[in-house]
Amino acid sequence: MARDLNEWDLQILIKLVPELEVLQKKGIEIEYLNILPPVANHHSRSVQEFEQRLKKLSFEDMRYLADQVIEGTESTGCLRPDFAEVFFVVAGQRLGESVADQLREAYESGEGCGG
Repeated sequence: MARDLNEWDLQILIKLVPELEVLQKKGIEIEYLNILPPVANHHSRSVQEFEQRLKKLSFEDMRYLADQVIEGTESTGCLRPDFAEVFFVVAGQRLGESVADQLREAYESGEGCGG
């Protein structure tokens, strides 16, 4: 589901992809409509790198991001299953297994990529 990113979303995106700040300083603006798909699909070279990026988030940022996924505001539909599972595991470690289960359910029942 595409959306306009708010200030908190953009702060999370910069935490996950600090190199975006360098591009912005050069006058290059990239507009994303979600957080997780571009971090996984465009800025992480591997599942391990994606995991390391996610681990940079504070508890509050992870809680917010998980809530957005569960509510259907943040899309996980374009994540490859291995990247999605890393998100569920990291979120589960920080927020509890019940949250990880809700995220898996949202992923499995959500829209596919581009839908």
